[in-house]
Amino acid sequence: MTHFKTDDWTTTESLIDFDGIPDTISSSSTLCIAKPAPLTEHALPMRITNRYADRGDCRIIVTSSAGAEETIRQQKAIEPLEESRIGVVDTTANDYLAALYQENPTISLPHSRELTQLSLAVWDLHETLSEPCEKTHIIIQSLTPILAEGRLESVINVLERWIEQQRATSSLTVFSIEYTEHDEATMVALERLVDGIVWVEQTERQKLRLDYQRARGREQ
Repeated sequence: MTHFKTDDWTTTESLIDFDGIPDTISSSSTLCIAKPAPLTEHALPMRITNRYADRGDCRIIVTSSAGAEETIRQQKAIEPLEESRIGVVDTTANDYLAALYQENPTISLPHSRELTQLSLAVWDLHETLSEPCEKTHIIIQSLTPILAEGRLESVINVLERWIEQQRATSSLTVFSIEYTEHDEATMVALERLVDGIVWVEQTERQKLRLDYQRARGREQ
């Protein structure tokens, strides 16, 4: 597993061109970050969420590659706010384990294809964070592994339920996807769910250019 020092995260931030995304969005927005590759080291879903979240807002992060400890370390390196809390659903674990009463509550799942378990884990963390947090944003590091293990229709149904709940509490839903791994039908189905898509382009100098596109039929 790759680890980054705090200074590395500052350097990584300088490689991302944020000029192509809005300064503000609706507090209940759903964003899809469409990447040409995993780009795990850039932690784009967490960075973009931080641009729109308020101080003290909490996050539930569903992992896809980095484990819970690494994910928490990444988030704190990006935004070291004492008043915000992080809950993690770790889908990289070998066994099921729930640790809801630690500083950053974590639920470990051995895989992401059990969508019912994944949904229950997210709502258990929502319940745990509901007292200290006015808003809790959901961040999915990458939807690609979840789609690889589950049927598109089932994944869409789960996302719709999450998004509906998030909009009811004026909270963000942010997920990334490696669009090169999916067909047009999948991308169209996801576009119907979101308010905007952040298209990511990697330039010849390894910098990332972000381009925001409002989803058709959605109003901001």
